[in-house]
Amino acid sequence: MKENRLLKVLLLAVSLILGGLIIAYYWQVELHAEMLQVPMYVMIFALGYILTQIARRFLFSGKKWWDWFYYIALTSMIIPIFFSTPERQLMFNYLTDYGTFFFVIPTILDGRELFLKND
Repeated sequence: MKENRLLKVLLLAVSLILGGLIIAYYWQVELHAEMLQVPMYVMIFALGYILTQIARRFLFSGKKWWDWFYYIALTSMIIPIFFSTPERQLMFNYLTDYGTFFFVIPTILDGRELFLKND
């Protein structure tokens, strides 16, 4: 049982760190070119986040209503690559800034549930 809880906490921590790194990148993006050409390390962070989400779903049963929130964050990362123009950069900058917060929402809610459940 303790290994199960430790694994959950570890996966939550990895998800939170990876989500935070992605958010940090998008909050520092100012130029249109930076939004169009996302660095490979950010894509690797996103892939790592997706893999931790898959691992959490595979290892731990039960889906929550907030498990789909990170799809919003992934979409907010991808939409500017295809549809952004220099004239609409500000709008897409806001989209990525606030849309990527959906990476940490499921992690925070899962962590809250984990710690409230074991009290």
